Amino acid sequence: MLWLRQTGRVTDRRDLLRLLGLALLGAVVNQLLFLEGVRRTTAIHANILITTIPPFTLLVALLLGRERPTALRLLGIAIAGAGAMYLALAGGEAGEGVTVLGDMLVVLNTVCYASYLVLSKDLLKRYQPLTVITYMFLIGSLVIAPLGVPALGRVDSAALTNRTLLVLGYIVVFPSFLTYLMSIWSLKRVSSSLVAVYVYVQPVVTAFLGPAVLGEKVTSRSMIAAAVIFTGLVLASWGEQAAGGELRPAFRPPAEGA
Repeated sequence: MLWLRQTGRVTDRRDLLRLLGLALLGAVVNQLLFLEGVRRTTAIHANILITTIPPFTLLVALLLGRERPTALRLLGIAIAGAGAMYLALAGGEAGEGVTVLGDMLVVLNTVCYASYLVLSKDLLKRYQPLTVITYMFLIGSLVIAPLGVPALGRVDSAALTNRTLLVLGYIVVFPSFLTYLMSIWSLKRVSSSLVAVYVYVQPVVTAFLGPAVLGEKVTSRSMIAAAVIFTGLVLASWGEQAAGGELRPAFRPPAEGA
């Protein structure tokens, strides 16, 4: 492929094995766990459990000695998590459809993704983000094909309207490929725990897209949660610099006296 020629191919067998592991953690197993988990629990439970990604990411990074804890980092993650929980609980307690298995599958999904964020840092020291993400998706496609191809054959062709195909195309390009690419691009520049903490933006974006897509009402609870979450993100970003992370100017706190 042209972009692999430009960004570099992976020829080291050990790196190919690492890419296989990343593909399993970040693109195959975690997605299967999430989809199967959501089938067995409620959206409210899933939304709450997804916010465990940053704590798990920081935990994995600390256990592997990849990052150093700072008070600002821990405080920022806690505040952002509290804001996300506050928003996720807006719908009240979950009703029927919740199972322990469903919740556990979603939690295992977050553990897999958190591990992927931390372990991908090593490869990004040697390869460009586009190279890493391309190999991940290629390997992931080959791994999932034995399950995906038979399932695709069972799809009713009459259900594949132009609208459905357009939505599927959007899901593949934007929430999947581009999202992973931007995440891996960020991982090359900042710590894995800082990248992970931005998952707290997800419930805020959902709350504001709801009115446009579903006709839902923006509430004061959404506004409060957004303010709390972004406060936590700022603190976590400042904690990144305190820990010695390499931050772009946009992530740096203002100089004293400014």
